[in-house]
Amino acid sequence: MQTVSSRLDLDAIKLFGKVLNEKRSEVVRELVESGKKHKAVELYENKKVSLGMGARLAGLTLSEFIDLLKDHNAYLNLEKEDVQQALGTARKVL
Repeated sequence: MQTVSSRLDLDAIKLFGKVLNEKRSEVVRELVESGKKHKAVELYENKKVSLGMGARLAGLTLSEFIDLLKDHNAYLNLEKEDVQQALGTARKVL
């Protein structure tokens, strides 16, 4: 993993730290994780990424990402053909 430098609102970070009783680095890490999940859901809802790509961007498994979409009341962008293709693939594998 690489270190990335960024300008942040330190007052907000300190406030989160006080509320969460966490160190600044932990707060930033949590905010980044939360933000990438939120952005992945947003991109999926706007049909900018597929279900699989959304999961990869969020750093989640496919089933975890589907659960995250459910938590955000987001609908699955699946067409009948997508489901049929997935079933066909599953039948071949199983």
